[in-house]
Amino acid sequence: MLISVAIAYAMLALPTQLTPQLRASIIPAGVACSVQRAELDRWREFEVLRGDFDKAKILRFFITRPQLLIGRFSEIATTLNAARSEWTSGAADGLKAGEKSAEFDPTKDVRGEAVGEGRGGRLCERLASLGPVSVKVCQTLSQRPDIVGDEAATAFKRLQTANTPFANELAWAVIKENLGGEGPIAPGVGAGAGENHARPLFARITPDPVAVASLGQVYRAVTHEGVEVAVKVQRPDAMSILAKDYACFVVLFYAIEKLWRANGFDNGDIASVVDRVASGILDEIDYTKEAENAKIFEASLDFLGFVTTPVVLPKLSTTKVLVTEWVRGEHLSNLPAAEGLRLTRMAVEACTASLVLTGFVHADPHEGNLMLANDGQLVFLDFGLMSSVEPDIMEAFARGIQAALAEDYTSLAQAFKDTGFVNDPVVYTPDPSRYGYDEAAGIDTGLEAFAKELTEAMAATEGSSSRFGALATVLNQELAPRWKMFTPPYILLLIRTFLTLEGIAARVDPDFNIYEMAMPWAIRRSLSPTSTEGIASMRGMLLTADNRVQWDRLLELTADTRAEAPPADATQAAAANARSNTAAKSEAMNAAVASLLGSTSGGPLRQALIDIDLADFAARLLSKEARALRHTAALAVCGAISPPWLSRLATSAAGDPAAALAPAAAHKTRQRPAALVDEVAADMHVRPVSDAARLLQRRQARWKRKVCFVLLRAHISRQLQRGWKGTFTLAAFVYLPLRIALGGLWQFLLKALGLCFSAKGERRGEAREK
Repeated sequence: MLISVAIAYAMLALPTQLTPQLRASIIPAGVACSVQRAELDRWREFEVLRGDFDKAKILRFFITRPQLLIGRFSEIATTLNAARSEWTSGAADGLKAGEKSAEFDPTKDVRGEAVGEGRGGRLCERLASLGPVSVKVCQTLSQRPDIVGDEAATAFKRLQTANTPFANELAWAVIKENLGGEGPIAPGVGAGAGENHARPLFARITPDPVAVASLGQVYRAVTHEGVEVAVKVQRPDAMSILAKDYACFVVLFYAIEKLWRANGFDNGDIASVVDRVASGILDEIDYTKEAENAKIFEASLDFLGFVTTPVVLPKLSTTKVLVTEWVRGEHLSNLPAAEGLRLTRMAVEACTASLVLTGFVHADPHEGNLMLANDGQLVFLDFGLMSSVEPDIMEAFARGIQAALAEDYTSLAQAFKDTGFVNDPVVYTPDPSRYGYDEAAGIDTGLEAFAKELTEAMAATEGSSSRFGALATVLNQELAPRWKMFTPPYILLLIRTFLTLEGIAARVDPDFNIYEMAMPWAIRRSLSPTSTEGIASMRGMLLTADNRVQWDRLLELTADTRAEAPPADATQAAAANARSNTAAKSEAMNAAVASLLGSTSGGPLRQALIDIDLADFAARLLSKEARALRHTAALAVCGAISPPWLSRLATSAAGDPAAALAPAAAHKTRQRPAALVDEVAADMHVRPVSDAARLLQRRQARWKRKVCFVLLRAHISRQLQRGWKGTFTLAAFVYLPLRIALGGLWQFLLKALGLCFSAKGERRGEAREK
């Protein structure tokens, strides 16, 4: 009774959306289809809530049905209490609070397993029974053992690819109602009484689902035309559960906000976050939107050349049934380590490119939604939950990624401010008046103090420059209690995306640095700004006020992109992963930045290159400070001319092509398997490139050549006007490439001689052993 009164009061006290007119009763909705199945009638009244998100519409629906919310609150409370009791008390297993069960194996891969037995299985079963919202929360928490503990996080991983299915009979009813079927689903499958006379909808279909997600389940089928397809069927209760859970959240957080504000704490973004999540999930249960999202997402990332999505069959797809061509490939759990690493790298690239370049982002990139196709392409699945990011936020994200990798936490703090994650000015919650704008100095003193605390906390945190989870932990546990932070929807998106990808990466390569793989596209975004502030920031990053090169920043950038040798004590697999990652990052950097001059978004960079002080740049390139830069360029020349020559040389010298590819250390220790591992790893960084991407690359290459010719002509003309000083500058730019080319040739000769002597030494060693 008390719960009923509290809910009624909270709903009547909600803001102005609920005017007396809005509290009017609604007209029950029917489903526009040729056949209505009686099995689905119990959820039919909720269908009126489908479509675009309408907060007022949802709330007035439940004002006339408060018993639904009371029942849902009771169900949630009962289930969570039972789950907590089973997990912490250990009544069945004799466990103490916080103690791990004997069945827990931290090295075991549980993805793809059924919910299972034991307390981890019972926990998943309990929380999965609450519906899709609970499952999505668990999927996110599966990547956060720092919040829920490693045993619970491991248990939740089952819900990424294995959920509790709903009855096949209900799935057949949904298919028939939406596709207008009056017969069986397929011969011998899904036929009701007297329905065998009608033509089946499919030629074949699996009698049970082959995959189960939070909002639906998938069957494998074959159409009458012989096309193998995936049939995704929505849970019949999806709309009712989502609507009830959203209304419960609104009531709950309305009460929480009232309590917080009564105690002087104001974090007014909670309602917007709840609304954004609800809006996203409502879109997710409209499969026609999902089909359109898939098409837009793939087109937006065409320039990468390796991202694809399942082909939709529109004639067999509706709001609740989605039929796509069957994807021939594997999920991460079924891939060898090297291919899993390749999938991870491509996923990080694709998600970063969408976050900072296209602004159309897949908001749920967990392992169940990623596949590596047999042709090597990265396949994204499930496009119901998408998000859009504004250009200024994309630019701030890009600056933040670069700052995190460079451990420049002052710039990272500024990126937080630019995205709205912290206030402007930054607010210190224990004493809001302590900091603010210093008008005389023109600075935000709170930002300086926040950046200092952030720097100190990150310095004391393991993995701060390589793991996004370390940054999330510092913000949540160290800084949030003292600094006012907001969680706009795009911040939640960034956090969820990077935590999910980092969890995937940790499984295939514990040393994987997500920032390094994201860096090429972050740099691309920084060099192709669209806003006035972004253009000014880009020019300030490259040039001084008098158009001289920001030399120190250029050296830092080239140092960040330069390959690092694996540690001397690294295992063969770790060393191979490191070399493969380095090659992949180099390839990604080339794809992201090299084509920028010839792209439509390269205008600001082209203008900066026209304005550059060429005489100062020439002097810098010839200075001692540029020795490392020139050496890197010479090594690049060596790499460009080495492969065909060195392979033949190594083969003739040692009779073993694999040995020629191994590092000198491997020859000294006679570790031939390491050479083979390294050879495979070298192949695994290569990304597939679609025909459309190749066409775009060729077009951009043509424009780049034209742009370079225009830049060259402009600078030559400008230097000739300077007289003998300009002539000296031009001579320097003729001399410099020759010097680098000779250096590359010298490195090539040293490498060839080293391989030759190393191969001969090993051959003598083998002869002595015999």
